[in-house]
Amino acid sequence: MTLRTRLVLVLSGLLALGMALSVGATFGALQDWRHDQNDEVLAAVSGQLRDDLAAERSGGGLALPRSQDQLTGIWRASAEKGDLPSFFQLRSRDGQVRQTSDFGARPDLPRTLPSELWPDRATADDPSGGAFHPVQGPDGSEWLLHSSRLSDGILLVGMKTTVAGELMHRTAMVAATSAVVALLAVILLSWRAVRAGLRPLESIAETAGAIGDGDLARRIPAAGPRTEVGRLGSALNAMLGQIESAFDERRRTEERLRRFVADASHELRTPVATIRGYAELFRRGAAHRPDDLAQAMARIESEARRMGSLVEELLLLAKLDQGLPLARESVDLGALAAEAVDDARVLAPDRLLLLETETDSGPVVVRGDADRLRQVLGNLLSNVRQHTPDGTEAQVRVGSRDGQAVIEVADSGPGLDEEQAQHVFERFYRVDASRARVQTSDEGPKEGVGLGLAIVAAVAKAHGGSAEVDSAPGKGATFRVHLPLEHS
Repeated sequence: MTLRTRLVLVLSGLLALGMALSVGATFGALQDWRHDQNDEVLAAVSGQLRDDLAAERSGGGLALPRSQDQLTGIWRASAEKGDLPSFFQLRSRDGQVRQTSDFGARPDLPRTLPSELWPDRATADDPSGGAFHPVQGPDGSEWLLHSSRLSDGILLVGMKTTVAGELMHRTAMVAATSAVVALLAVILLSWRAVRAGLRPLESIAETAGAIGDGDLARRIPAAGPRTEVGRLGSALNAMLGQIESAFDERRRTEERLRRFVADASHELRTPVATIRGYAELFRRGAAHRPDDLAQAMARIESEARRMGSLVEELLLLAKLDQGLPLARESVDLGALAAEAVDDARVLAPDRLLLLETETDSGPVVVRGDADRLRQVLGNLLSNVRQHTPDGTEAQVRVGSRDGQAVIEVADSGPGLDEEQAQHVFERFYRVDASRARVQTSDEGPKEGVGLGLAIVAAVAKAHGGSAEVDSAPGKGATFRVHLPLEHS
């Protein structure tokens, strides 16, 4: 059963129950009012008639009038004071009929009054002992009798209630019919209202189905922000946006992982192939040729070091990715930069390297791992050597800005275009060959594998900082590392 059907059934059931209770209470109250009215009329007429009969007796009349005309006169005199019942009867003390009204219809009463129709016992509040009794006429009509005591007999006053009962029955039928019609109309209107109210939920279900089929870009149509469905739709759209972002990030992560594995395999394949080649050369007789043996051993050692360095860099990146804690100590970035510049000058004596350290506010000190931060500076300077022509000037600046320590390494080399700048901190990313400078040594060509700047970014992130680059083709590049100051 759908939610719409359940809602309509529940609403209709509650409405039907409410209508039934309302109609029942109204009909019951009307019945009680009618009974009270009949009782009041009968009691009033009976009392008036007893007073008139008492007046007749005090005037010298008989205790019970002897003639129909005399009793009719009393009744007619009472009739002038309001609506009266249509049946009157006088009985003796033993319940025998003495006189009866001759106004047509009358209830079916035996000649001797049955005990259940006798008045109640006289009390101080009601000396007449008046009592009400429902009876039937010979034609099946319904009557209400009021019996009361006289000093020398019993007075019966009756009212036909069939017409009033039929009126009440018709009233009840009209009320019930109206209630049923109203209920049907409300059910129809409720069905349409609930259907319109739940239409946004159907849209949500349709959108969820489309998303389940893989369309993560689908969103729930906007509804009123103040409605429950509108707030639900907004919350679901926000959640869907996060889910889509998470899936996109997972795809990017998987793509990076696949590229990482492929690049690592490629980078390891070269030194492994070189080592295997020289080992094969040694096996074929190079051991008997001293010059060839020396070259083979040197190349094997060189490629082994290269492979070991690559593995160490990969392990470092893996540790940083896992969030393993780094050593924490006070590190003077100015002193660290001076050491790195001195080392770089030894490796490239023909290159002009300038060091600028901010000293106005004292040393620039951060809390971190000195070895890893030294590696950051070494990688940045190594990047300058590999990707700028010989003799290119470079500057290393250390200072503080906006509560953070800043390390800048700027060069006047060929620079990077926008796409290269976006990917330069990714693992195994290398610019095209026209911008890369391959270093050579006695051991053969030495080209970077594209992990140096990735390590820079990872170490900066592990210290709670970040790395960025500003560059344009032909205008050099400025690599900038932000780190939290020790007392910031």
